Amino acid sequence: MVLLPARRLPLLLLLPVLIAALPATARSLAVARPAANELPRQLLGAQDRVQAARAKADSLRAQPAGTTPLDQMRHDAQVERSEYDYRQALRDEQAAIYRVAGTPGAEATNLASLPAERRPAVSAAARALRGVWRLAGYQDLSQVQPRHNRHFPDSEPVATLLSYYQEAQARYGVNWSYLAAINYVESDFGRTNGPSSAGALGPMQFLPSTWQEVGQGGDIMSSRDSIAAAARYLLRAGAPANMDRSVLAYNHDNDYLAAISGYAEALRSDPAWLEKLYYWNTYG
Repeated sequence: MVLLPARRLPLLLLLPVLIAALPATARSLAVARPAANELPRQLLGAQDRVQAARAKADSLRAQPAGTTPLDQMRHDAQVERSEYDYRQALRDEQAAIYRVAGTPGAEATNLASLPAERRPAVSAAARALRGVWRLAGYQDLSQVQPRHNRHFPDSEPVATLLSYYQEAQARYGVNWSYLAAINYVESDFGRTNGPSSAGALGPMQFLPSTWQEVGQGGDIMSSRDSIAAAARYLLRAGAPANMDRSVLAYNHDNDYLAAISGYAEALRSDPAWLEKLYYWNTYG
């Protein structure tokens, strides 16, 4: 959303991602929450299962499919199951990271069990989540849990989106991680394209009036066109020299800035986080 007043926006105007984060008491199927002292072990286990599931899926995809139709069907079924298990492992990891974000006072303790190279991305993502939740007006962050209520294929493939971010970065100099973070926060990678009650549309949630300024004749509903337009907007607002100022121009709220800068930092720390965010909040 761009060119909106410098004020906290009503919840209905803000961030489709907020819909996917509801207090546990609001969920029809609440998940039992482990004791606080179990969280470090839970988080480490979840991340290890993600790595194992990804390795298994990659290994199966690399294997020959077989020579007979039955062998090929069996191979395809195994690959599909392994990819589903990988997505589920990412969703389990999401739940653990939500708990880390919901207990900021214990974050250092909760992350201590992780390998040192994994900690910066998790810490940055937790900071981003807290920004999103504050935008939603939540008071008790410890009660926020993910909801997987979006069908993951309703977005373009993650590799295709990455190519759009990188293309815009090469052309305009805006780091791809900020474009991906905005795409995620504004529309869950194009899964909720509006219109919002303010009239914002598309994967990067532009007001039509702003689109006339930066869209260059493109399609506001196109991921590629709107990502490029977002890069042009950020460039006009001070990027890449002053990313904070340009993000605040996109939505003038410090919690929005915390969300975008946190997710962008996680993505720069570990580009594998793009797949994590891509499958968060989804089912299937």
